[in-house]
Amino acid sequence: MEIVTSYSTIETTAAAVDEAVSQLKARLVRPSLLLVYFSGHDNAQVIREQLAAAFPDTQIVGCSSCQGILTEAGYFPDQVIGLWAVFDFNGAYGSALVSTHQLPHQMAKQALLKAIQNAGRSGELPSLVLLHASPGAEEDVIQAISQEFGTPVPIIGGSAADAGVLGEWQLFTQDHCASEGVAVSVFYPSCDLSFSFHSGYAKTDQHAVATKVEGRELIELDHRPAKEVYEEWIKQPLAYGQSIMSLSALHPIGRIAGTLHDLPYFKLAHPNSVTARGGITLFASIKEGEKLYLMTGTEENLVNRTGRTADGLLHDSHQQIEAIGGISIYCAGCMLQVKSKMGMVAEKMQQAMFNAPFICPFTFGEQGQFLGGENEHGNLMISNVLFYRE
Repeated sequence: MEIVTSYSTIETTAAAVDEAVSQLKARLVRPSLLLVYFSGHDNAQVIREQLAAAFPDTQIVGCSSCQGILTEAGYFPDQVIGLWAVFDFNGAYGSALVSTHQLPHQMAKQALLKAIQNAGRSGELPSLVLLHASPGAEEDVIQAISQEFGTPVPIIGGSAADAGVLGEWQLFTQDHCASEGVAVSVFYPSCDLSFSFHSGYAKTDQHAVATKVEGRELIELDHRPAKEVYEEWIKQPLAYGQSIMSLSALHPIGRIAGTLHDLPYFKLAHPNSVTARGGITLFASIKEGEKLYLMTGTEENLVNRTGRTADGLLHDSHQQIEAIGGISIYCAGCMLQVKSKMGMVAEKMQQAMFNAPFICPFTFGEQGQFLGGENEHGNLMISNVLFYRE
């Protein structure tokens, strides 16, 4: 089993794909699976067609990223195409994209079953599901995948992104492209896997109950306009209709996802904007009756948390390992908050991945498995998987 990455920062899409493919083929001729992350290139169809022609027997999934990507070679801002490829003679991999007008959970189920069929492993549980969906209903998608399996299968994923939350995100597989839908890859690798999913934020003493919610708009906290309560929490006035993405990146809303050794761990929701009725829109869904906490973070934490993921990826008993490669999902909101320091983030992520090849897009929502086994969708999170042998 071997994992290889390549990239190109050429501005012309066709030439960028050619360069990335040429780099990849110099080391790996026939990948079992190809992951593609791209930023600043608006024609996913061109990327898909060239890759499908270059690797006709390879399962492919592509997802747009926000303003760049990371690999073990460093941080590449703005315009870039990155490839992550695995060749695994004894493993199996399958990808599928469903982009119909059905409900998200229906698309998720269809994509999952088709991906398993494409892997040639019908009836077998995969070791990992990679999920890339258009933003909006990720919780329903995760629930559908979990219900289909009936037992927890680790999920890693990120919601498709664009440069500025303009709805210009794109998804594709070896078969077709879409701007809205659910893309899935299933992994049956011939190696061990380890996972990490966390935020790096801390809980404050400020909390309230969500007493009125509509879709992804938090309307009331403790029967008061959410805007007023959040203003009191962060001690800053907010204007109606105002985007608060940047402001709230260090002050997200947290919910308890589970506990470990009697200590809670949290999934986060990133406040996006203030509505005319005093509500706050979010990049994650919240249910009425949930207890919400104001979380706090610093730019230093957003940089340093990347290096700490190594502790979560491997248990203490795994002392001697051969790291084959990894996948990381890093929140676009966090990236934008520390963009000037992303070179440091790249270095720390490389250490966390044991200097093995990896790729990392910047997404509008992150999916992962907590230490307690819960697969969840959150914001401002970092999700990792490491492929290794002992």
